[in-house]
Amino acid sequence: MEKPLVKPKNSFDLLKSIIIPKNVLLKQCMENGIISNMFITDIGYYRKALHHYIKRNNGAEQHILIYCVEGMGTAEFQGTVYHIEAGNFIIIPKKTLHIYQADPTLPWTIYWFHFSGSGADALVAQLQNYKGYAGFSEERNTIFTTIYNRLERGFSKENIIYANLCFHQYIAEVVYTDKHLVNDKIMEPDKVEEVIDFMRNNIEKTLTLKEMALAVYLSPSYLSAIFKKKTGTSPIDYFNQLKIQKTTQYLLFTNLRINEIALKIGISDPYYFSRLFSSIMGISPKQYRDNRFN
Repeated sequence: MEKPLVKPKNSFDLLKSIIIPKNVLLKQCMENGIISNMFITDIGYYRKALHHYIKRNNGAEQHILIYCVEGMGTAEFQGTVYHIEAGNFIIIPKKTLHIYQADPTLPWTIYWFHFSGSGADALVAQLQNYKGYAGFSEERNTIFTTIYNRLERGFSKENIIYANLCFHQYIAEVVYTDKHLVNDKIMEPDKVEEVIDFMRNNIEKTLTLKEMALAVYLSPSYLSAIFKKKTGTSPIDYFNQLKIQKTTQYLLFTNLRINEIALKIGISDPYYFSRLFSSIMGISPKQYRDNRFN
């Protein structure tokens, strides 16, 4: 990795970092099927990092996640300057020329990771914005501490796997938190999530695409387009998946007959119900119930 340029006279109140050795990354991350798709290469925490300044002319070999919990800073890459405040995160793609630095008056406090793997590449590639709002979460900070403490105890296979599985949760909590925040900021309604709520609240009905669209004041064609873009499937197929998900719960936790369960999810034809269940789950409802304790 190219050595970063750091302005002199660093005066960090608190500095923590761990760089995982290359031989550990090769043997225990890249060759490990559990975590090879996305794994940590570096981790750190800088508190009120006055004079913190990094410039990499050739970028880093890994993607970089910076999550700011206090103060301010900036990150510049791909011709854009991102102003980072408390609650913001920024992801810098690998091999991208970049500069980032703490604000000289209100220097940031940041949690940061370098991470790599094919899944990491796919995650970064699908981001619509490199900067986002993650809010504040003690649970997330606890996950960071868990990862750091585990790696601080050494690079055993168990420590590496555990830390990286925790990182998967951590980065999900950061990148996708804005989809679930309610009190931290005002958000525009997510029409796809509204439709999914509508489906779940009407699981016993047979809904048409038109009815779903009317429920959220959209045209059927527009709803279909944005729904498939976000979920990868059509609204009707998604609704059927929710119905079968509910079916599995009835099969596992009740003694209702299979035709009774079909009626509870809005399907009156038991043969169609059985075919739908089998197409999604790979086995029949009876086989699923018979195997529930196996």
